[in-house]
Order: sequence, then structure tokens, then C-alpha cells
Amino acid sequence: MLLKPEQIKQVIGNVSKRKEPIKGYIPAAVLLLFFEKEQQSHLVYIRRTHGMNIHSGHMAFPGGKIDPEDSSSFATATRETCEEIGVDKEQYTYLGEMGFFDTLISSHDAAAHLAWCPEQPKYEVNDFEVAEIVEIPLELLYEQFQCDLDPADFERMKYLNFQYSRPGSSEVFNLWGLTARITHHFLQGVFELLSMSAER
Repeated sequence: MLLKPEQIKQVIGNVSKRKEPIKGYIPAAVLLLFFEKEQQSHLVYIRRTHGMNIHSGHMAFPGGKIDPEDSSSFATATRETCEEIGVDKEQYTYLGEMGFFDTLISSHDAAAHLAWCPEQPKYEVNDFEVAEIVEIPLELLYEQFQCDLDPADFERMKYLNFQYSRPGSSEVFNLWGLTARITHHFLQGVFELLSMSAER
């Protein structure tokens, strides 16, 4: 599956969005960074190191809490992405945002921003925060997409997950929680885009 930047913008424009953060929650922001490799769209995920906080060891998008000096949630996403994996704004083009998504257990509310890198990003990993970078083909995520899953179905959303193993490896990376729900929301938009294209 190969989505061009304009198609990703179409997805962003079509998905439903919660535009206001939840009062009392910890404000945060993440960056969904897309790039093309071997004629397939990939998404950049990170596996956090152990021993840092409640999210230690989890799969995530680059991102973190909004600092008072950040001018916007996108500024937070870009700052955290640069701090965690060394990818600065010069490497990618901003595409838009998908609104806010809250965690189910830690009271964080994250703005999800999307960007396109014209080539595989050049990383400088912060070993204190990031155990490894995991680049997942969008096609493999889409194969696990549940088109009948209602976001309002709390019980099913609570157990939503995506799994990925690198070719030739038995290690399984498990996306769940906030990361899985943001991924699912984007894939819902992809599903609708492809459905509309098929009807034409």
C-alpha cells in the first residue's frame, strides 16, 4: 500500500475529530511520521525504554507532554520527535492533524499530528527514552484493521491491538492503548478513502 501525501491529506480531511482537549487531563502531542520505502508507505513507531514511567516499554508514536514554552501542540510533537529520534522539521512536510485522543488509564490527552518524509528518516536515537525504532508498513497494519469496530464500544476499544514482526524475526511488537486507537482512526480514514475510490 502506497499513499501519497495528498491522499493522506484526504484521509485527514475525512476523519472525525475531537477538536478540544479534555479539561483536567495532561496535554500531550504525538507525530505520525510517514515515509516511502520499497514502494510502500511506512509509519514510524518507537518502543520506549523500561523504567521511565507508566508508559515504559510500550510501543508509541514519537511525542510527549506539552511544555509551557511550546507555542502549540504541533511544536510539542516536533520538539519531542527531534529529542527522541533526532528527526527535525527539515526532514518532513507537515500534513495536518486528526484532533485529540485520550489515554484510558493515565489521563493524558494527545493531539495527533501527521507529517510526510520524502525518504527514510535519518535517525539519532535518544537511548535514554527510546529502546528502538520500529518502521511498520501501512499495508500490514491495514490487514488487521477492523472496519466494524465502533469507537464508542469501550470494551472492544480497550482491547484493540495491532501486531507486527520484522521479516525473519520471531519478536512481536504489540500496539495497544492510545497508539492502537490513533492507528485505527487513521486506518478508518484509509478504508473510507479506498471505498470511495472503488465506487467511482
